[in-house]
Amino acid sequence: MALSEVTPLMAFKMAIADMTLHWGYWVRYPYASARQDTYVLPQPSTLVGMLVSGLSRALNGLCGLRTPEVVRTDDGYLVPMVKVFLPSIRQVYFRVVEGWGFRVMDITRHFQGPYIESENLEDVSQWFAVRVTGKVYAPSMKVEAAYLVDIDEFGKALNALECNVDPHIALVAGLLSVTRLGPVEGLVTVNSVKVADVEESSKLMTEPCPYFEVPEEYASKLSEFNEVTIARFWDWRSMEFWTDRREPTKTITYVIPLRRSYIDGGLILPFTRCILLKNIITKTYLVRVDGHEYTYPKAQ
Repeated sequence: MALSEVTPLMAFKMAIADMTLHWGYWVRYPYASARQDTYVLPQPSTLVGMLVSGLSRALNGLCGLRTPEVVRTDDGYLVPMVKVFLPSIRQVYFRVVEGWGFRVMDITRHFQGPYIESENLEDVSQWFAVRVTGKVYAPSMKVEAAYLVDIDEFGKALNALECNVDPHIALVAGLLSVTRLGPVEGLVTVNSVKVADVEESSKLMTEPCPYFEVPEEYASKLSEFNEVTIARFWDWRSMEFWTDRREPTKTITYVIPLRRSYIDGGLILPFTRCILLKNIITKTYLVRVDGHEYTYPKAQ
């Protein structure tokens, strides 16, 4: 495909949220209890949870739908809104646009009710404890979360909830209703939201490149490429992940456009520009917004 060629994808839309972090965030390691370290970057599953959390609030106002984020079942729990909307989410992207951040371990006072014996819950002095806790401090960092959405499937999900709302309006309202990235303390300000048409292309633009999914066999070819980091994120597409039966060993391989030395050192900077990754990116989704073109790499 020539650089100027594009192929419209009528069924897909790119839902984009530009956000500013208030102070930062954390994303816990699975099964962490006493020592609670954090991943350096939010995982795709964190971003899916962020969108669904916003949709839960937005649909309450748009169509009076009240659905809790987590529901207890006979044998555990599940996230009901994810079950409804997950089939419509085809890809998840994240990029750091401006600012910097770093991972630290500091002392935090935690509620430890889930980790103590039930008979000790009556003793208020045992409710809280001091823990070594990982955080990513990134005050005023500007980031972008983007979702490749099958708009027809998204509309079917709204119909299943008996919510008669235009899917484009619901997507915009859901992202505008986002208040946090990760924990409830990870506050964000959503600066703008766009839902744009998507075209298949091979163009690469000059903006910081978002992280993107690749097959495992393709990732092995990039081991000597110093400008990117190969990461294995939780398999957010598996419905089991959104229940108590999650298996953290099930992963999806992503390329993070940031040097491994930065990630290992807990340092976050604006991601490498897409145009500088032309040797490893051959297929993209092209999005035009307000006269500007943006690229989102496809699975290579």
